[in-house]
Amino acid sequence: YNTTNLLHLLRMRAKKIKVEKREFSKRKGFKFTSWSKEDHKEPIFGVAFNPYNHPDNPPVFATVGSNRVTVYECTDNSVNVIQSYSDPCTDEIFYTVCWVYCETAEGVIETSVAVAGLRGLIRVVSLRKLKNLFTLMGCGDSINELKLHPTDNNLLLSASKDNSLRLWNLKTRRCILIFGGLEGHRDEVLSCDFDLKARYVLSCGMDHSVKMWSLESDDVKDIIDLSYTYSDLKPFPVLNKHFPVFGTRNIHRNYVDCVRWFGNYVLSKSCENKIVCWKPNLSIKKSSDIPDQSEVLHSFDYGNCDIWYMRFAVSPNFDAIAAGNQIGKVFLWDISEEPSKPAILSHQKCLTAIRQVCFSPDSTIMVAVSDDSAVWRWDKELRPSPALANRDTL
Repeated sequence: YNTTNLLHLLRMRAKKIKVEKREFSKRKGFKFTSWSKEDHKEPIFGVAFNPYNHPDNPPVFATVGSNRVTVYECTDNSVNVIQSYSDPCTDEIFYTVCWVYCETAEGVIETSVAVAGLRGLIRVVSLRKLKNLFTLMGCGDSINELKLHPTDNNLLLSASKDNSLRLWNLKTRRCILIFGGLEGHRDEVLSCDFDLKARYVLSCGMDHSVKMWSLESDDVKDIIDLSYTYSDLKPFPVLNKHFPVFGTRNIHRNYVDCVRWFGNYVLSKSCENKIVCWKPNLSIKKSSDIPDQSEVLHSFDYGNCDIWYMRFAVSPNFDAIAAGNQIGKVFLWDISEEPSKPAILSHQKCLTAIRQVCFSPDSTIMVAVSDDSAVWRWDKELRPSPALANRDTL
């Protein structure tokens, strides 16, 4: 090479490395991978990844729509149906799904799914046998959400249209605790969540309120312990908790249809085109005996989401929040850095309401379900190797 050509090659190489470094510094995003459509032609209301799946196996998730539970496996570039269960009652409409560990009649503990919806029954379905293991009855109306206890796999929480929450023991198959009553919700309970240390339960509903219930009181601990050992012929003495430790109607002015813990903070969403991050103050009381003061920290705003029963998701590694709207778009906020405008994920065929979004356990796959019976998958785009960005420029 002569001197002119060599200088030109060096400049081009330096320019290429600068471009690569700039791309490496960009925040990680998600790219569309695939979609699938179920044949029942009804909205899919719920989706949940299997948290017990071995990391070496492909991620698995379940969806619920109509009276059907469908289980998918995520391969390299698609989602494939591997199992399906239809409820014997054709009038059933499942709204929510939760993965659980359950003991079968043979004494075998296996991964199953708990599903519930319109009829107010909780079905625990064996995916190995594709049949209903048992049914939990007792809710006075439809069930809108199920949540598994973070430290005890036998405890399941339900949020119901009968204005209450119920705690169930899956091992002994009985309702042990009811949250609701005098100072409980005044309308349908739409969502619930445990904190990671299992100290509190959050709930929200159509009465525009968010409430916090304690699991640390002696009577709650005693009734949970008793639920494992109770053998009397008399009905189990279900504990009723009428008073939450916190409750507020100051965050939202409409139905609150989704609530999640975010460390010691709360993320809640209403039909107001935003998700609000706030902190409850349990020490400040006003006229009532129940604390109701809170501090709003941030609002994640987005558009075209003024209908209810649209649930957002927080990634398991707590670096992203995702929510869908009623015209088929998914908004993704990177919260590993300073909050900023969301990335908008869309597809030309995705045009109906996104009812729920869910992340895989390793936070690399995001799945959304919609009103047109469709399942949509996005995968996290990987950054270039750090070694590439650490090379010295010439």
